[in-house]
Amino acid sequence: MSLDALFQPRSVAVSGASSDPTKTGGRPVHMLLKHGFAGAIYPINPKSEKVQGLPSFASVDALPEVPDLLVVAVPGAAALGVLEQAAARGVGAAVVLSAGFAESGPEGAALQACVTDLAQRTGMRIVGPNCLGSVSVRNRAIGTFSIALEKEMPPAGGVSIVSQSGNVGSAALKQLTDSGAGVARFIATGNEADVQAADALDWLARDDETRVILCCLETCRDGPRLTRALAAARAAGKPVVVLKIGTSEVGQQAALSHTGGLAGSDRVFDAV
Repeated sequence: MSLDALFQPRSVAVSGASSDPTKTGGRPVHMLLKHGFAGAIYPINPKSEKVQGLPSFASVDALPEVPDLLVVAVPGAAALGVLEQAAARGVGAAVVLSAGFAESGPEGAALQACVTDLAQRTGMRIVGPNCLGSVSVRNRAIGTFSIALEKEMPPAGGVSIVSQSGNVGSAALKQLTDSGAGVARFIATGNEADVQAADALDWLARDDETRVILCCLETCRDGPRLTRALAAARAAGKPVVVLKIGTSEVGQQAALSHTGGLAGSDRVFDAV
C-alpha cells in the first residue's frame, strides 16, 4: 500500500487544529501556511468558526472534500474516532501525533491495536501514534509539529530521514538545514501501529527525489520487511546510513517507554 498520500498530498486536514500556533494542534496549520503549502488546508475544530484565518470544520465528515492527508492532534479514544471517520470517507493517509497508546500501558496498547486493525481493514495508511509525523520539502507538505521548521524549511535536496525517534529525527533535520544540505523527505514513525520504518524506506527507495537515506532505529518489528526495503534501496543505488539505538539495557528500557517497542539486539540487526 502506497505512501503517496502521506508524502505527496494535494490537501491536508488537521483534527484538533488550534488558533494558537505554539500548541500541537496549531503548529501544523501554522507551518503549512508559513512555508507555503499550495494545496487546500482544512482545520477541524468544532468549537471555532475560523482557525488561523482559515474556515474551520466540525468534523472529518463536514469537510468539503476528502483530504489526501489527515493530521490528528486529539487524544486517545477521540483520535480513534477521527480515524474511523477518515477511513470511512476514503482518506489516503493519517498522521497521529497524539500520545497515550502502547507506550502508556495495557489500556493504551488495546487502543493502539484498534488503530492497527483499522489500517489493515481499510487500507488507510496511519503513521504513529505518538510520533513527530512527516515533511516533504519541495511541495511544503507538513504533517508535524517539529520545532526544526520553526524558522525556515530546509533547502530542497536528496537526503531523506526515517526515524523511529522523533527527537533524533528532528535534530538531524535541523542539522541538515543549518549545514545547507538539501532535504527531500522526513518521517518519524513513533509507535508504528501501521506504517513502519521499513515501509518508509521501501517508498523512499523508489522516490525520485531521494538519493540518500538516513535512518534511526530503536527496534526491528518485522525483519523480512526491513530486509526487502534495504534490498530495494540497494537496487536503486541509494545508500542507507543507519543509527541503531537502544543496544544497552538502559537504552532498551528507554525505547520501550518511548514508542512501546522493545529494542532489538545487535544479533537481530546483524541478521537483517
